[in-house]
Amino acid sequence: EEEEEEEFWPMTIRGEVVEYILRRYGSLKARDIAHILGCKLQDVHQVLRQLERSGRVRKAKLGRNCIWAPVEDMHSGLMYY
Repeated sequence: EEEEEEEFWPMTIRGEVVEYILRRYGSLKARDIAHILGCKLQDVHQVLRQLERSGRVRKAKLGRNCIWAPVEDMHSGLMYY
């Protein structure tokens, strides 16, 4: 049980850091987040999917790319014409 808890901590900490970066800098591609943190892109995708499942970030398609943003930023950044 203790071993499972230790594995969960790094993911939680990374999730909080990724969420902070998105709140601080706005919408970013996963590749940009990986570059900022010096992490593997695969690790960042894993954390972003976890945050998306928990409802803390959202993914939006932008051309051929996807951008990630905190949930509240997605609503405030929309422009209606």
